[in-house]
Amino acid sequence: MMDHSEIVARVDSFISDLLNGNLDVYKASMHLVSAGGKRLRPLLTVRFYESLGGRAEDIIEAAAAVELVHNFTLVHDDIMDNDDYRRGVPTVHRVYGQPKAILAGDLLFAEAYKALSMSRVLNRDPERFLRSSMALTNNVILICEGQEMDITPPSKFNENFYYELIRRKTSALFIASATIGVYASGKYEYENAARAYGDGLGVAFQIVDDLLGIVGDAKETGKPVGSDLREGKRTLPISMAINLADEELKKMILEVYGKPSSDGKMQDIVSRIKSIGLEDKVLKIARKYADSALKSLEMIPESDSKRSLEELVELAIRRKK
Repeated sequence: MMDHSEIVARVDSFISDLLNGNLDVYKASMHLVSAGGKRLRPLLTVRFYESLGGRAEDIIEAAAAVELVHNFTLVHDDIMDNDDYRRGVPTVHRVYGQPKAILAGDLLFAEAYKALSMSRVLNRDPERFLRSSMALTNNVILICEGQEMDITPPSKFNENFYYELIRRKTSALFIASATIGVYASGKYEYENAARAYGDGLGVAFQIVDDLLGIVGDAKETGKPVGSDLREGKRTLPISMAINLADEELKKMILEVYGKPSSDGKMQDIVSRIKSIGLEDKVLKIARKYADSALKSLEMIPESDSKRSLEELVELAIRRKK
């Protein structure tokens, strides 16, 4: 099994070589990649492939493809949300301007398919490549649907809408990442396990992400304190915070919801939200989806790579950024 840090290094090196151009569009495309990130999606591709008997070095290009798509979605998402920071650095459109940021996102998307076509293991078998290409394509379509849902949400929080949204915006690429690892192995009988894993992990991951959007440490998340409250996002943790709050706290939350606010005032509100037990209640819900992801791995053969997939689920629940 290849070490996590080596997978990240190889994926980053491949992407850097792929985006090694002199024009600003290449520099803008590398902006968020260079800023870091968890590389969770390419790791899923590699670990599923390894767990089914493959060698990590043979799947790096395909793993890089899902990371390129992920960064494409982030660049365009930041433009639509008018966000100022991502991964602790100014967003691409803040540094390079909106037109070049749009081009950067487009380039990342195109380079993802170029990376997929360069995969040595996928090119051994047309069916492996076709399945992987369609997995990436179909899930990007779901991401686009989710993005439209995100920018045109219902006027009031709707739990069913929330889960439909995060399954498109987050779980979709997790599913693509996991299933590409399976397709590359040629052991298609594990496809449903990979899908269930990606879905459960994606939902759990996003619920925790939305929790951090309220109570996360700005030094860890790279975003302002109470960022999702400032932006007026309609998430499960925000809805739960409002429902759990007493009248005084509820009034305070609604006063800053979707509005500019001083860090001091927001920090006071966040501290009060923490005191009502929101974190434990939200994490209990995320745990249910995490357990679903773990259960889906039961049919996967025992290996260090499978144990790594199990550990990734736990890390998604316990993370601070």
